[in-house]
Amino acid sequence: MKRLITITTVALALVAIVGATAAWAHVGVASRSPRPGSTVSKSLKTVKITFTGSIRRGTLKVYNANGVKVSNGTGGRDPRNIRRLVTSLKTGLRAGRFTARWTCTAADGHREHGYWRFRLS
Repeated sequence: MKRLITITTVALALVAIVGATAAWAHVGVASRSPRPGSTVSKSLKTVKITFTGSIRRGTLKVYNANGVKVSNGTGGRDPRNIRRLVTSLKTGLRAGRFTARWTCTAADGHREHGYWRFRLS
């Protein structure tokens, strides 16, 4: 009986360790440019989001306050940094509030998404 309890305890501990390791493998947001809630110049050309780990692929799109997409294409992984998504903005944007929406697939296959807002002045 003691042996069964010991084996069960060890098995549960291994499951907990493996589960914690898998959860740690997911990426988080390391930084965003422009920063959430910030106000930046209308001359802004690119929007970026950097993660804490490698990503396989993703999209980054920017919308104005009316919900109209103001970024070019769907954005994507930065060829110079496998932890970053980047997109370029259309020219001639007016001052106002904008929302950047992103999706990504982390290196471990986990899919994530989110958004942040910023202003152009």
